[in-house]
Amino acid sequence: MAESQGHEEMMMDQHQQQGSQQGEVHISPIDKDLEASLGEQGHHDGDARQYNIDGVLVSEGMKRMIIDLQRHWLTEYHNSREKCLVELTEKLHQEFMQDQTKIRTDLLQQFKEELEQTRHDLENKHRENLKMESTKLIEKHKRELAASKKKQWCWSCDNEAIYHCCWNTAYCSVECQQGHWQTHRKFCRRKKGGGQGGAPGGQPQMQQLQQIQQIQQIQQVQQVQQVAAPLPPQQ
Repeated sequence: MAESQGHEEMMMDQHQQQGSQQGEVHISPIDKDLEASLGEQGHHDGDARQYNIDGVLVSEGMKRMIIDLQRHWLTEYHNSREKCLVELTEKLHQEFMQDQTKIRTDLLQQFKEELEQTRHDLENKHRENLKMESTKLIEKHKRELAASKKKQWCWSCDNEAIYHCCWNTAYCSVECQQGHWQTHRKFCRRKKGGGQGGAPGGQPQMQQLQQIQQIQQIQQVQQVQQVAAPLPPQQ
C-alpha cells in the first residue's frame, strides 16, 4: 500500500510539474511579475504544498486565486490607465483645436477691423482730394468762361473774330463770312435793314475790312512806340 501511494504521489508530482511547465510557456508579463512578487513574499513548504506569505500559510489553490485576483486588478489598472490617457489626449487635442480656432477668429476679426479702418481713411482722403480738385476745376472754368465772354468768336470756324457783321454774328475773315453767308443771309439784320442783297465780301466790305486791319496795325505800332520811347528830359 505504501509503495502504491508513493507511486501515485510521484505521478501527481510529474503531472503538476508538466502543467506548471506548460503554464510557464504561455505566461504573460503580468503573471511573471506576480510570480516574482509571490516568490519574494513567501516560501514553498515542499511536502504540504503550502506557501507562507507574510506569515500566512496558503495552499496552491489559494495562491492561484490570489494570482488571478492580482492579475484582474492589474488588467483593470492598465485598461483604466490607457482609457485615461486616451481621454486626456482627446481633451488636450480638443482644447488645442479650440485655441487655434479662437486665435484664427480673433486674427480675422482684427484684420477686418484694420481693413475697414484703412478703407475709411482712404475714402476720406480721396473725398478731400476730389473736393479740392473740383474746387480748382470750378475756379478754372469760371476764369475761362469770363475770358471767353469778353471775346467774340467766328461763327464759321470758332476762331477769335476780328470784325462784327450784325447782332451777335462775327467772323475772323472774309472767307468765313462768305462761306457762312448762305445760312446767315436769312437772318442777317444788315440785309433786312436795307443793305445790299449780295454776298458779303464785296468791294465795300473788303475796303472796310482793310481799314479795320490798318487801324489795328496802327494801334499796335503806337503801343510799341509808347513802350520803347525814351522819357522826356527833365527841365
